[in-house]
Amino acid sequence: MKVTILGSGTGTPQLARNSSGLYIESSKVKTIVDMGSGTLRRMCEAKIDYREIDLIVLSHFHPDHVTDFISFLFASNYAYGLKRTDLINVIGPNGLKQFYESLVQIFGHWVAPSDDRLRITEMSATELDIFEMDGIRIRSAPSIHSFPALSYRIEADNVSLSISGDTDFSENLIYLARDSNTLICECSMPDSMKIQGHMTPSEAGDLATQASVKQLILTHFYPPCDEVDVLSAASSNFTGPILKAQDLMTIELDANS
Repeated sequence: MKVTILGSGTGTPQLARNSSGLYIESSKVKTIVDMGSGTLRRMCEAKIDYREIDLIVLSHFHPDHVTDFISFLFASNYAYGLKRTDLINVIGPNGLKQFYESLVQIFGHWVAPSDDRLRITEMSATELDIFEMDGIRIRSAPSIHSFPALSYRIEADNVSLSISGDTDFSENLIYLARDSNTLICECSMPDSMKIQGHMTPSEAGDLATQASVKQLILTHFYPPCDEVDVLSAASSNFTGPILKAQDLMTIELDANS
């Protein structure tokens, strides 16, 4: 499994940190998790063809996680000479269908993929849930953020990757991420600037330890996180490998990592 960070930032515009986005490539499925503003540009920089994406996973509906989903739908209908023809699978929390229908009401048929190419699957916003396709299994759990919002665990190629999405410290996420090869965990603010609905570096480290994950990747940084040593703060509670996400960083995961 290969993971590329398409956005390690937030809703605050930053040149080096795009809004939230991940690309996950397993042997059979190419997945995007969240599509904040600028995700498609980062995909171009990483030489990821949007027409080859099999699955889009949305954690919640805040603009820094969904804005480029609109542009993706538009591009999928109207690319010059290279129009996408494959099925577009999209999963997200309850409310996803209403969210999409609202986009169509605003933008019209321009964002409605023709020929029934869009398949929307809603995951429970209140209970554990599971989605499977082509050798990939995605488990979800409600997160502590806006409602609805989900954390995910992606299992493929004998690798387990957990993704917090936006969340405060969460027993659901500890359960979901248990024994994961890697946890990509939000770390929005330094410990001294804790805000409700988000985690700090030391909280991310504590959660990773309680979940017994093998590796921790910190992401979703507001600018103050680049003014402090978030790795040291996280390592005070987690002794395993820790990475600080950077846009266009690529991580190869296998069963031993």
